[in-house]
Amino acid sequence: MIDAVDRQFRRLRRLVRFAAVVVRAWRNVRRYRGRDPELIARARSLHDWSRAVLRALDVQVQMQGRPPQGGLLVSNHLSYLDIFVYSSALPCAFVSKSEVAKWPIIGPFARFSGTIFVRREQRSNSASAKQSIVAYLAAGVPVVLFPEGTTTDGREVLPFHSSMLQAAIDAGQSVTACAIRYELSDGDPATEVCWWGNMTLPPHVWNLLGKRAIRAKVIFGEPIQGISDRKSLSDAAWHSVVAMHETLANHEAVPARAVAPTSDC
Repeated sequence: MIDAVDRQFRRLRRLVRFAAVVVRAWRNVRRYRGRDPELIARARSLHDWSRAVLRALDVQVQMQGRPPQGGLLVSNHLSYLDIFVYSSALPCAFVSKSEVAKWPIIGPFARFSGTIFVRREQRSNSASAKQSIVAYLAAGVPVVLFPEGTTTDGREVLPFHSSMLQAAIDAGQSVTACAIRYELSDGDPATEVCWWGNMTLPPHVWNLLGKRAIRAKVIFGEPIQGISDRKSLSDAAWHSVVAMHETLANHEAVPARAVAPTSDC
């Protein structure tokens, strides 16, 4: 009974604080009505909002390595929280599936903050997304890419789609491999933080809001440079992410699995 009351209290407290962040952020967005803020200004806004969101939700972030100041970042992908965690570490933009633009609350802020939306099944759209990534990198805005193309339960790193990495080669920018993992003090992060498969978003978020402690762990690797073939670059990045993923998994005594590295698309 006491635990149930505590969970409800945590949910309500976090929802109120999250709502306050959304209201403040929306007021900031309205200030730009009729204007088009620079890419770096958009990234900095998302950076500030993400830090506020993580505080509101009591998400603790532990980082190893130094976040890069530019270039393309590639990471495994576990949850909707990934965006806030990486953006809290450095002002950056993200490459995301086009469906996110239609999500309530998150969609409008994703559009304002400069998220690059892509439909992988449309070659013309993918080409446009690559051009946008090149433009962001040239403007000094780091771009975060999740080349698995989907979220997982965190037990393995899926093959990388290599096509978007061509943007880093075209822009003459480095690629930095990163890995992320979550911990819960009172639950299974594979199902209660990671959001994947056919999970429905509202019930998942509601359950997560009641958890006692949510911890995100991130490792930033060293920049990968000097590889001009996107498939070789994707392979090198995948192996780096797998190694860092295993480092986090072994530290938490959770077995990690790896699968074949690179997808041709």
